[in-house]
Amino acid sequence: MANANVNVQAKQQRLARPSSFEVEDTYWGYIVRSGRGPSLSVVLSQVVAFFFGACFLTAGFGILLVPAMMFDGNVGAVRIGAATLFASVAIYLLWFASRGTRGEIHVDNSVGEIREVICNRAGKPTTVACYGFDTIGGVFLDYNEETGKSNLVLRYRNTVQTVPVAEGTEAQLLGLRDRLGHDLMVVPETLNSAAA
Repeated sequence: MANANVNVQAKQQRLARPSSFEVEDTYWGYIVRSGRGPSLSVVLSQVVAFFFGACFLTAGFGILLVPAMMFDGNVGAVRIGAATLFASVAIYLLWFASRGTRGEIHVDNSVGEIREVICNRAGKPTTVACYGFDTIGGVFLDYNEETGKSNLVLRYRNTVQTVPVAEGTEAQLLGLRDRLGHDLMVVPETLNSAAA
C-alpha cells in the first residue's frame, strides 16, 4: 500500500510542476511566453557581435579623430566615408547584440492573426513572422522523448513547417491547446464586417 501512495504522490508532483510558459491576457488577445532559454549559439553570437560592434564603433571614431596631418594630401572625404562605413557596421552589430533571445507568440483575436515576436532587452518587440488564422492547419502536442516534455506547436498550411508555442507537460499544455484551437475556429468580428 505504501508503494502505491509513493507512486500517486510522484505522479501528482509531476503534474503539479510549475509550467515553463506563461499566458498574459491583453485587450486584443493574449501573449504566450515560452519560457525556453536561448540556445548557446545565439548567446555566443550576440557576445561576439557586441565585441566587434564596439571595435568598429571605436575604429570609426578613431578615424575621425586622427589629425589631418597624419595623411598625405586632402583625404577628408575618404576619412568621413570610412568612418561612416565603420559606424554603420557597428550599429548593425550592436543592434543584433541587443536583440532579445526570448520568443513570444501573440494571438491577436481582433484581426485574426498569430505573430512570432522577439522582444529586445529594453522590451521593444520585433515581429519575426505573422500568420493569419486561416493559414494554421492544426494545433497539436508533440512529445519529446529526450526531455520528457511535450511541445505545443501550430502547423502552417498543413505542411511540415511548425511554429513552436510552448513547452511543458501534457497536462499543463492541454488548456492552452484547447484555447488556441477554439480561437482559430472563430472568425474575428472585424473580418466578418470586412467580408460583408
